[in-house]
Amino acid sequence: MEPLMRELRRYWAQFENSDIAKAYRGEVDKFERWVREVGTRLIALRVREAAERGNPVARDYPEEYAKGLIRRGQGKVLVNMFAAYLVQRGLATQYWLIKNKFVAGGESIATWLRLLRKLGL
Repeated sequence: MEPLMRELRRYWAQFENSDIAKAYRGEVDKFERWVREVGTRLIALRVREAAERGNPVARDYPEEYAKGLIRRGQGKVLVNMFAAYLVQRGLATQYWLIKNKFVAGGESIATWLRLLRKLGL
């Protein structure tokens, strides 16, 4: 999982400059620990689901597929994971985050929340 953390760290500055990170500055350090503990498991689960749906890259090269997810999403991956983290912790609702334009839409947050439920968190 260390390669995934390295990939996420590449986009950490983009995340920290986002409106949502600025609004919830006190949670960013906690979120960083959470990403190390839970976030990498979420990404691994997302890769596993893609492999089960028949994606050959996810099946044969799971680490590269995960890195590709992060590279394509860049800082938005962390923003959406942070939004799901806030919703899971009860610090915000999906509706409120979308209404106040902290995130573009609820679909990405819903994906991360679904994966959190699947992990039993």
